[in-house]
Amino acid sequence: MAETPLFMDQVCYGIDLRNYDVNLLVQSKQINLKWVMELYKAHPHKEKFFDSKLSNQMNNVEIQTGSGLFRQQIIDGKSEEEIRASWEPGLSEYKVMRKKYLIYK
Repeated sequence: MAETPLFMDQVCYGIDLRNYDVNLLVQSKQINLKWVMELYKAHPHKEKFFDSKLSNQMNNVEIQTGSGLFRQQIIDGKSEEEIRASWEPGLSEYKVMRKKYLIYK
């Protein structure tokens, strides 16, 4: 925890994950997009939601996801299914490419 948090003494909203069963996340073998989607919907200043300059502890979302498409999909209100479906062509290409490097098939 930071000694001087960015939003010290301000009311902030978020998702309380202290009691979240991490095993559920591991079993799903997927990142939880609903958390990002919920936070974006609830954010009062949507134009600042993806602003990495607000914190020196996070990178720009394009660096974290490898694409600017994710940011736009969240802004456009795409469903989790639509976002995941947009990843499929790249994932399929990757799976084909990696086959020659796999030791065990």
